[in-house]
Amino acid sequence: MHRPAPLLRLALAPLAALALIACPKDGPETRAPLGPPLEFETTTLEPELAEPGPAIAVLERELAANFAQLAEQEDPAYFMAYDLVGSRSLWLEANDGALDKRHIDDDRTLDVDVRVGTPMLDNGHPTNGWYGGNGLGAGVQVAVSNDPLSLAQAIWMVTESQYQRAVESWIEAVSSESMLTREDEPEHPDFTLVDEPLQHIEKPLELDLEGVAEDWAPLVAELSAILDADPVVQQASVVLAAEVDNRAYVDSEGAKVQSGRIRVRMMLMATTQAEDGMGLQRFVSFERHDPSQLPTPDELRGVAERLRGELLDLREAPIAEPYTGPAVLEGPAAGVFFHEIFGHRLEGHRQKDDYEGQTFTKMLGQPILPEFIDVYDDPTLASINGTPLNGHYYVDDEAIVAQRADLVSAGVLEGFLQSRSVVAPFEASNGHGRRDRGYRVVARQGNLIVSARETVPEADMRERLIAEAKSQNKPYGLWFSDIQGGYTITDRSGPQAFKVMPLMVYRVYTDGRPDELVRGADMVGTPLAAFETIIAAGDTPGVFNGMCGAESGWVPVSAVSPSLLLSKLEIERAMHQRDKPPLLPPPPSERRRASVEEAGQ
Repeated sequence: MHRPAPLLRLALAPLAALALIACPKDGPETRAPLGPPLEFETTTLEPELAEPGPAIAVLERELAANFAQLAEQEDPAYFMAYDLVGSRSLWLEANDGALDKRHIDDDRTLDVDVRVGTPMLDNGHPTNGWYGGNGLGAGVQVAVSNDPLSLAQAIWMVTESQYQRAVESWIEAVSSESMLTREDEPEHPDFTLVDEPLQHIEKPLELDLEGVAEDWAPLVAELSAILDADPVVQQASVVLAAEVDNRAYVDSEGAKVQSGRIRVRMMLMATTQAEDGMGLQRFVSFERHDPSQLPTPDELRGVAERLRGELLDLREAPIAEPYTGPAVLEGPAAGVFFHEIFGHRLEGHRQKDDYEGQTFTKMLGQPILPEFIDVYDDPTLASINGTPLNGHYYVDDEAIVAQRADLVSAGVLEGFLQSRSVVAPFEASNGHGRRDRGYRVVARQGNLIVSARETVPEADMRERLIAEAKSQNKPYGLWFSDIQGGYTITDRSGPQAFKVMPLMVYRVYTDGRPDELVRGADMVGTPLAAFETIIAAGDTPGVFNGMCGAESGWVPVSAVSPSLLLSKLEIERAMHQRDKPPLLPPPPSERRRASVEEAGQ
């Protein structure tokens, strides 16, 4: 079966940026020894531990009984896990100055993972590049209460279904592998067992969602009215979303995990349309671990005013022309750049799937980035320089403690992101097995952090860009200050390429003209070519927080990087709608001003 090339999508929220450095390009040079990696002010947190809740006892009892039966079948199960996640969520939304959604929801899902075969070859093995329908995951809705009989009934039915799928997938995997040649490839196990199963029991998390709704609803409406306070704004949306997840996990090895996560997200978006029909938007979001960490009301009002002003500027900006030349990616934009073109290609399962491009699979110990660049992924970090990190967690979704994974040191590839389906020559997970509810676990990014061993101050950044543009006889360089996200293709059936969608792009002219905002540009390229063009790095980290979608669903991530100067970056024209602007006039401006005043009362 042919698998369509997956689009690995990143939807991120910009926060901070700054600074650059340049490296000589031509001629002999005497280079000083590289310094240590750039250090950040980071925080880690210790979870509050407690006794197991009632759900753990039900899961343990049912697992013991069901696994004992399935381990004695003709095609025995050798591993099984139950993963129960209860979620309580709030969604507050205002459009055009009025609150139109206020919803609190409770739900709970059960994932059952059954493994049949052996750790070297089991039902989790991809067949023709396909990971689905193999007895891992499921995401079945169950009762939100801990009624033992109701929960046991759901576990029984899902376990039976998942075992049958696991046997079918294992038979298919064995048949498929028997027809393939592997003489020149190392043996990669489909799963690894652990000697010391984890016992990690946190206190269940709580958040007064009703109180959050009462406190924030007036401001959400007011911010929407501020965004809407110009007649050319077509939509002005503000959302406050809060989610409390509490998880209970047990497996047949004896692991027992009770953990939780609170995620709060404030999103502001305004849209308009240029006279030539192009749709335009400005978007910003703030991802936090608690409502108290969000910006203050006055700060948010200022953000709304700025977004509206930038939207109006975009409406009058010229359309970007296709371009190849020097560019600066401010810190958050550089983080997205690395997440898309680099981080996904270091996820462990991609190194042993023949349908993947395997860009870096055989490059361990070899230089793949400039020698002043280090890259690591550390989900144990809760914040950097005071900004909370969305990719923080204590335990991954396979009961492995989160840990730092060193990926690149001084430009040299040192490792991959690993789940319990490890890639040789490594033998153990490094705590990066992650999934959304209802999906199977694969290796994913958490907090991807790019650091530099050589840096210069922010004040030199613009001049470095101008100097590089002049050396290439370019009339201008490009400055990317804000990016909404992007996607990449890692599958061999498609081009090994990436696309990143900028929101704010400026031409920085070499002849002294003022910087010029442009619209309708997409950043495109291929990874190996893009890495060769990095010639400078900054001294201040920028943080992006958001959600990343891939084979295991949508998971929260962070991307942290200093600003980067690239000697060559390509942009192409973005999709351009040609619909005519509205024929009817918008409501009178007096009504808009009144809406802002009423929302602020």
